[in-house]
Amino acid sequence: MSYVRVSTLDQARRGSEPEGLSIPAQREANRRRALEMGALVVAEFVERGRSGRSLERPELQRMLAYIQDRPVDFVIVHKIDRLARNRADDAAITKTIQATGAYLVSTTEAISTTPCGRLLHGIMASIAEFYSQNLATEVMKGMRQKAIQGGTPGRAPLGYLNERHFDDGREVRTVTVDLERAEHIVWAFDTYATGEWSVTRLASELAARGMTTRPGPNTLARPLTVTGLHRLLRNPYYKGVVVFNGVEHPGGHALLIDPVTWATVQDILTARRNGERSRVHDHYLKGTVFCFECGRRLIVQNTRTRNGRVYEYFVCHRRRDSTCPQRKALPITQVERRVEDLYGSIELKPDQRDRVEQIVLATPHRQQAVNNERLEEIAEKTKTAEANQTKLLDAYYADAIPRDLFLTSQRRLKTELAKLAREKAKLESDSADIEQRIRDALDLLQDAHTAYTNASTTVRKQLNRAIFTGIFLGPDQIRAELNEPFASITDQGRPGGD
Repeated sequence: MSYVRVSTLDQARRGSEPEGLSIPAQREANRRRALEMGALVVAEFVERGRSGRSLERPELQRMLAYIQDRPVDFVIVHKIDRLARNRADDAAITKTIQATGAYLVSTTEAISTTPCGRLLHGIMASIAEFYSQNLATEVMKGMRQKAIQGGTPGRAPLGYLNERHFDDGREVRTVTVDLERAEHIVWAFDTYATGEWSVTRLASELAARGMTTRPGPNTLARPLTVTGLHRLLRNPYYKGVVVFNGVEHPGGHALLIDPVTWATVQDILTARRNGERSRVHDHYLKGTVFCFECGRRLIVQNTRTRNGRVYEYFVCHRRRDSTCPQRKALPITQVERRVEDLYGSIELKPDQRDRVEQIVLATPHRQQAVNNERLEEIAEKTKTAEANQTKLLDAYYADAIPRDLFLTSQRRLKTELAKLAREKAKLESDSADIEQRIRDALDLLQDAHTAYTNASTTVRKQLNRAIFTGIFLGPDQIRAELNEPFASITDQGRPGGD
């Protein structure tokens, strides 16, 4: 009986032969050995792409079951390491074979039941174990060094492609952006960062857009599952970080997501880690209208009558647990009309425009100097935190600090850098376009009511989010709080404003 094994599927497919090169070579060597002993191969068990470091191999288990039921004289392997990669497994398999009355034969090693043969068998099993463990150590060392240098150990995640080419006969492996999928991933991060989408809804939309996983040798391209998308959104590789063995390293690949967007997505995922529901009832005023009494969000509630007619309302989120005194539901059509009327009350007259612009722009000019000072402080703190990250990695790889302390310190520095990055992005955004945003706001306020009533629901939602911090509604009450710069503009535009 013959047993043949290769460790990887690549080995099983190598060359032009259907079974690669190694399997036929082992099979032929085993058959020649059988003929030399005057035996015939009555059964053959071929293990394709299975490591010898585990006994959980289908063909190995079939072989051991086979020899329990059918008498055989010999179990032939090409080398001892084809049977097992550690001494304990080798001893267990050899004992099982010998218990059936069969002999284990190696085509390349002179093992036998004699004392010398057993000694050689033990030596070869030890060598196989040493080779396996040493190879694993060397591979891990090489992968760690690659990660330290900014490379990508193993397969790059979705949105990237592992490529290799030859430069002067030397193989060079790189990671490039997968243009087919990268745009979908950028969209997914940007969209989820708005806080308006669930992962489930996002996965459905990505499938509709044509986003799929990469096909493999034995797998087809498929739409991302919700679990797969969740893992994708948690992967720091997209912001330029390579994680190897729990340790983060700055990557040399192109980042798809800026650190601020990535941090925002993580905050939302963490806030929703106890589960999230897709928004079944959507409306462009959701997230803008709040309860006048308690300040909680108003949510959409649909009520169906006996004759099948559906009525839509806004109700206080706390209405369910009876903790809010505002019990009355607000018909959505009435809320829409009241918000439209509200836009008519915040209009700015044309003759006020120039004076208000001069007054309002004075504050951003003063704030600009303050922002610049803070940006310098942020740059210095970021530089210090990044230097501390490098020192921490050096200390960890020099075995100067234990792993648990290293991971705790790394998380602290990562949180600090994310906070600094968010603040920097906000200040730079404010510095870059605040004057233009004020002028755009002034343009809008000159005829806000017309612009809003003529807008689509998508644009209305954008206008509401841009202008209002919140609109607080009761059955007969309404109060609006405006974002900047609209609050300052309308204050300056009122009679008597300074």
